[in-house]
Amino acid sequence: MYGAPQGDARRYGLIRCPASGRRLYSKEWIPSALLLFSLFQGEYMLGTFRSTTAWLWFAVMICVAIWPASVFAQTQIRVLENLSLQGEIRSVSPGVIAMVESDGTEHTFKIQEKDEQGVSLAGAAVIINLPAKVSLTGQKDVADIKPNELLRFRCLVNRFGATDGELQELESVESDAAAAAGLEVVRQADTAKEFSDCTLTGTFSRLINGRLLINTPKSSLTSRSPLSFKVADNATVKFSSDDYRRASRGDKIVKLIAMKLSTGDSVIRELEIVAGSQTAARTSAEDELLAKYRALSDEPSAPRDVRSRNFLLHTDLSDRESQILLDKLETMITLVSGYFNAPPGGLIECYVVQDLTKWPANSLDAGGAAKIQAGEGVTMSRSLGRTRRSIVYSCDKHTVVQHEAIHAYCFLTFGSTGPTWYSEGVAELGAYWKRGNLAVNIDPVVIDYLKNAPPKGLLEIVAAGQITGDSWQAYAWRWALCHMLAQNPNYAERFKTLGIAMMNSTPGAAFEGVYGPVAKEISFEYDRFVENLDNGYRADLCAWQWNKKFTPLGANRTKTQVKAQAGWQPSGVRLDPNVSYDAAAVGNWTILADGEEITADGDSSGKGRLLGVIVRDFQMGEPFEIGCLGTFSTPTGGDLYLRCGDSWNRIADNDGELTVWLRRTP
Repeated sequence: MYGAPQGDARRYGLIRCPASGRRLYSKEWIPSALLLFSLFQGEYMLGTFRSTTAWLWFAVMICVAIWPASVFAQTQIRVLENLSLQGEIRSVSPGVIAMVESDGTEHTFKIQEKDEQGVSLAGAAVIINLPAKVSLTGQKDVADIKPNELLRFRCLVNRFGATDGELQELESVESDAAAAAGLEVVRQADTAKEFSDCTLTGTFSRLINGRLLINTPKSSLTSRSPLSFKVADNATVKFSSDDYRRASRGDKIVKLIAMKLSTGDSVIRELEIVAGSQTAARTSAEDELLAKYRALSDEPSAPRDVRSRNFLLHTDLSDRESQILLDKLETMITLVSGYFNAPPGGLIECYVVQDLTKWPANSLDAGGAAKIQAGEGVTMSRSLGRTRRSIVYSCDKHTVVQHEAIHAYCFLTFGSTGPTWYSEGVAELGAYWKRGNLAVNIDPVVIDYLKNAPPKGLLEIVAAGQITGDSWQAYAWRWALCHMLAQNPNYAERFKTLGIAMMNSTPGAAFEGVYGPVAKEISFEYDRFVENLDNGYRADLCAWQWNKKFTPLGANRTKTQVKAQAGWQPSGVRLDPNVSYDAAAVGNWTILADGEEITADGDSSGKGRLLGVIVRDFQMGEPFEIGCLGTFSTPTGGDLYLRCGDSWNRIADNDGELTVWLRRTP
């Protein structure tokens, strides 16, 4: 019925990331390596740090024995220092927590997420199992309860569904089990009108006139729902979680146990956080989806069809998981369609499989089943004339389904997915897109690799002759290039136009032709992007302003404005070689959300200090400090750029600007 497949079947690489489902290592050695590692780890967990070096070295030797020597170079990991700290959260991103002690000392730690098989060390050269014990506690006001949030509290209820007394203390329950909801009678009343002492677990409906409406299943005591409870004016809602990602800047770290390793990494093993009001009132997108579909069953299901506006799922996922996945897919396709200004060219059909044994023989394409068995995904696309069809076969990892669904959208809408660098880069980009979030937010293993690996040049990434599924490292570089081009306002519009042209197979549409006139600028910005990349980085805020003219400074002084919420900004002044210049900065800015204003000298640790750098012929010198008053010179001359000295992945919450006066030193 349909013609030959469009190119090679789209698939993930040969190695899978533990966070996203992409394979990073040969699955054959994982069970034995992690099992042996866990046996040694058990000694550490029950005792002290004395055995840590031994089992870390042993685990890495297992990996070295199985992987090529060139990968690990006979890596031996040693524990250099055991850390026990207290302080405050500075930032939280996937796999990374930054904190500051009371004396201003800052630390950055890696942390293994609870659904991962390991944590990345040495720039993703080594991945070993170092799970962390996490406790996050806090409380919030009743007004901050979210719709469908699961609550538990003691209460008085009679058989008619009437309630008595006021609620003083409630608990927000972090659970995805719908069966947890219910009314448990602690002390049964003698008559129907009298009130029984109960523990109720139910979902929040709404707050009206000081009364809390709670949905709960029918019980032996009463069949009425929702139940209405009067809430005390000073009532609070306590919560606890083992998810470090719920923490936010300013939360108190009361206990942090970590290991500083010879790889240069510091890894958290135990973490206790007391959350502030900001964290208590905040919920993640995952929390909101769970609350939205909590009433649906989470029991495994037989294969069946589940529909949404743009997707048809053939799946054995539970009812709840199916709807959560469809919600994510619809959100993603809305964002992608808005970006390309093109709705999907047809219904996107997906086979999403959790358990292959549930599926009848020959109900799945053999190639698709093989990819599912490997924990991967594949998109099979065919066309006959103007008729197009794309079918996704995927494991149950949401990010894998999203990646493959982007391939299907592109083929159905434009007729192809473009060259490999664009096809895979955009699929990774689309899978990570979040509504209203322009910051980098990808798997910590990928970030670790990109930050530590020798950078790949632009032409190497976009070279012809590449194949899909070649390696996860190649996917990482393609994502990096596509993210920078899509988010940087200097190149974003051309990137969109180029992508559509390549997917439409427009003759002559190629990276070199579109970006040739700005080859030096784009190469320079790409190098800076890779150099400063981290989760939280904003390519739009860090874009360079190439249209600014620079002129030598004469006898008169000049001034320029420098924003805190931006990267390097042009001063407009071209410095002569071996000439001394003075700078005076006036004004205040902040480097923390709701933080105190500071001058160009920065805070006590030097954060927020005014910095300068010289750029000449697209070569960048070493940054230097200026502060409120500074004198400087350069032996080569060049264009002066200025910025607020904050971490590159933390400038999004900066605010304010300075007026900087510049002159030749008299």
